[in-house]
Formats: sequence, structure tokens, C-alpha cells
Amino acid sequence: MNNLAGQIWQTLASIDLSGQTEKKGKLTYLSWTWAWGSLMNHYPDTAYEFSDRTFSDGSMEITCVVTITEGDQSVTRSMWLAVMDNRNDSILSPDSTDINKSKMRCLTKCIGMFGLGHYIYAGEDLPDQTVVNKVQAIAQEERNVIYNDLATEHALTISVVKEGIASEEYSGAAEAWFELTEADQMGLWKAHSKGGVFTTSEQKVIKTHEFKIAYYGEGVAA
Repeated sequence: MNNLAGQIWQTLASIDLSGQTEKKGKLTYLSWTWAWGSLMNHYPDTAYEFSDRTFSDGSMEITCVVTITEGDQSVTRSMWLAVMDNRNDSILSPDSTDINKSKMRCLTKCIGMFGLGHYIYAGEDLPDQTVVNKVQAIAQEERNVIYNDLATEHALTISVVKEGIASEEYSGAAEAWFELTEADQMGLWKAHSKGGVFTTSEQKVIKTHEFKIAYYGEGVAA
């Protein structure tokens, strides 16, 4: 079972791109640059390809195939679009500029098949708030898992820091804290009210010059 397809839809469908649209007549368009940029921010391992066909009257149709890959899973969607003018009428014998414009419009529509800006094509101004809430809840759950794993990995360090602060014997506490990588320090720096391992008062102590001196010595900058 490919769980990536659902993940992609939930993620992309929750993005608010209302500020990146433009009106042409009664229709609303999303700029391909914003569509592609938003996609790359979440799924950089994405590829696309185009094909076309010409009809007997000289008009053309563009087909775009987009494949998003993450890990060992991939999802592919396709979309087609006639080469049209500003009135959305088919162009007979289109030139290279007409074809290039249609390719990028087709790419944008194909990305919409994954969820990005799909509400625009449905005539809505903003993404479904239910989807947004669900994505935010999933993202928060993932952040909690990452934080809890980090806290478990450094449980001994956390204990030493908390005990040292409680006893006001900062030497051992400071050594334990400052021997963590900067990334791990930042990863553990979470408000206690939101599940962080250190209380507000403990965080205040860690930020003091006195705490830094306990590890770096008197020469440390304030």
C-alpha cells in the first residue's frame, strides 16, 4: 500500500496560495513558479515530463506527467491541456511561445492533481480548514515524537543538568549541557508548558552568564 499519496495530498492541499493567484477574466490562475516552488519546499525529489499531439485542424494538446518520490515510494499523476489563447480558445498552428506557456499551465494543473491549489480549480478562495487542521495535528504529532526521542537519548544529560541546577552546583550541570551539540541543545529547548523537559526557571539558569562561566571559565563573553 502506498501511503505517500495520502501524505502528499494532505500536505499540499493545506497550503494557502490565495495570495499567489491572478485573475484573467472570470478565471483564477496560480503562477507556475509558486506552484513549483511550493512543491519543492516539501518534495524536492520530483520530476516531470511533457508530450504533445497535434490534431487534424492544427490545434495541439499538451500532456504533463509529474512523479513525486520520497524514500522508496513514488506517486505519479498526469494532466492534459489544449494549447489555448487568452480567451481559452484553441490555437491553430501554435508557435513555440504558445506551446511553452501551455506546458507550464499544464504542469501547474498536474501539480494540482496532488492537492496543491486544488481548491482554486474548484472555485474556492482558501483550502479546506478541516484539511489544514488535520495536517497541523499530524505535523505536531511528528514533532512530539522527534522531541521525545531526543529527550530519551539524552535522558542522563537532562537529569544531570536538572539536579545541578536544583542544588546550585552548576559545574557538572554546565559540563553536561555544553557538551551537547548546538543542534541537540536547540532540539531540547522547548517550553515546559508544551511538554519541554526543562522548567521555565531551569531555562533561565541555563541562559545566565554564571552558568556559562561554570563550564567555560571567567574569560567567556557575557
